[in-house]
Amino acid sequence: MPRVSVVAKNYAKALFVAARKSNSVDKTSGELDVFKQNFSTSFAHELKNPVIAKNDLVRIITEVTQKFGLGALTSNFFASIVRNRRLNLFPEIYEEFSRLVKQQKNILEVEVTVVVKSQKEQIDRIRAVIAKKYPDKTIVIKEILKEKILGGFQIKIGSEVIDASLKNQIANVGKACFGAAS
Repeated sequence: MPRVSVVAKNYAKALFVAARKSNSVDKTSGELDVFKQNFSTSFAHELKNPVIAKNDLVRIITEVTQKFGLGALTSNFFASIVRNRRLNLFPEIYEEFSRLVKQQKNILEVEVTVVVKSQKEQIDRIRAVIAKKYPDKTIVIKEILKEKILGGFQIKIGSEVIDASLKNQIANVGKACFGAAS
């Protein structure tokens, strides 16, 4: 996950608190997903142009949010960040808002890196082992295919990495051989 600036965290937290107060966290999250799918950094860059009046910025983003069918809370949020010329922070805001939603729902996201797509039974076994360590969490596994690991797997839970890849095992054998030869 990329680093999120303090400003983006504050915007995300404000939106999350407002969504929670209005019982619309899921709806807001879905609307942010819609906006993210259509988000363009060049569009955000254009709206940061100081030549464009703030009223025009708000009118433009209001038209965009209406076109996407976003609700009042989300539309007002986008009007606020555009008025403050912060639309370029949307990817960071989105990441932080998503993290807050997962935290509220007790969801633990786990990345499993493999060479070839795993079978359902393998993923279920990994989920069961992780569930023993995190019994109060709902485990969501995201599988990533990467040939560079050669074989085996890597599991990433937050900042913790379990590296059972063939590439890592070969590197460890190499280090042991060089260490013994010294």
